[in-house]
Amino acid sequence: MNGTHPLRAGVLAAVALAAVVGITGCTQQKPKDPGAYPETAAPSEPAKDLPGLTASTPPPAAKWPKKAVTADKAPHLGENEVIADGYTVETFLKGLASRWDIALGKQKLIDAPRDRKVWHFSGEAPGTGKAVAGVPTKNGDITTFSCLVDSAKANAKAFLEDCARTGIPGWDEKKAVAWLKEAKKQVDALYAEEQRSVVSPMFVSEGAYAVLRKSGSSQNPDGTYDLTVSGGGIAENS
Repeated sequence: MNGTHPLRAGVLAAVALAAVVGITGCTQQKPKDPGAYPETAAPSEPAKDLPGLTASTPPPAAKWPKKAVTADKAPHLGENEVIADGYTVETFLKGLASRWDIALGKQKLIDAPRDRKVWHFSGEAPGTGKAVAGVPTKNGDITTFSCLVDSAKANAKAFLEDCARTGIPGWDEKKAVAWLKEAKKQVDALYAEEQRSVVSPMFVSEGAYAVLRKSGSSQNPDGTYDLTVSGGGIAENS
């Protein structure tokens, strides 16, 4: 995507990531060839040293890496469910997006991997390096969303912490923010050492989970944070 702003590219990548995972309730059948979302790279293969963890078999939280790892060592996740009944795009608009002046456009039906179509939303606050993107069901309940911010931008930490609070019913906001602070330290340190995409340990609360990623490019060597919150697909104590 030559000439694309790093954050805008990140928004597309977040939408692609959300669309790669299955959405419970989708009526489309899953073709054999997963393909890749236009203008984004295909997801990396599951880590070779994590046998049995595939895109269709979600890893239990107990088997997720306990420390930040490079992206090629993180297992794929399984199918998402709604984060919480009634946790809709409208809820999201009234919360995080409005507090950070992020205008989310209308939900759009887009082509997704495996010859499917999914709804998605995205938006950014121009000039601030902050953006959000996500995938709802056709009824509007969110299955996954990502908060993206350039690491060098002002208030990046505050934005991520606000995103970690989420407003999800039953979500332990205090523990989520504490997890994020440690996850950010780990991905910052590993990214500085490896200079490639890295993934944090996982946070699980009330049937939803969060993961922090950091990646960069020649246009944005400082890197961009991607905090993704998704529903279902993880067993906390298995």
